[in-house]
Amino acid sequence: MSKGGVTVLIVAAIVFLALGFVLGQVVEAAYEVPGSADDPLVSQSYVEALVGERLAGLQTEVDELRAQVEVLQGNTDVGGGDITGGNDNPPVGGGNDDDPTRVKVTGASVNIRATASTSANIVGSVVKDDVLTYLGTSNNWYNVKLSDGTTGWIRNDLCTAPY
Repeated sequence: MSKGGVTVLIVAAIVFLALGFVLGQVVEAAYEVPGSADDPLVSQSYVEALVGERLAGLQTEVDELRAQVEVLQGNTDVGGGDITGGNDNPPVGGGNDDDPTRVKVTGASVNIRATASTSANIVGSVVKDDVLTYLGTSNNWYNVKLSDGTTGWIRNDLCTAPY
């Protein structure tokens, strides 16, 4: 091969190498940074936080649908207030001041409501395995006290009692 042919090959190789480098940089810039929130291979803590947020939203939707079912079945008043016909006795296993009955949250992220209704204002939020002080019962709801002293209502299917 002649000197001119070798020179052309070397120049072509350098041009293709430079072109490959530039294209690689463009492709890399077009995609997310590894480990960021947009990266499909994100950290476990990011995924857990995202799942928790979505579960909280879904839990609210489920609560609202349950309330609608109860209204249709005649278990609540149409105004969305307190449930009538409640039982203020604590569950078996406690309830006195020296040894109050407690309930343990089983739902991933649960809202505590001002009254025993999914349409009531949210006064607090608890997560799975939180333990609350039991205060009373009204149909499918427990009246509870949180560790910060806030009182409210939690659906009995989102916790276990007595605990």
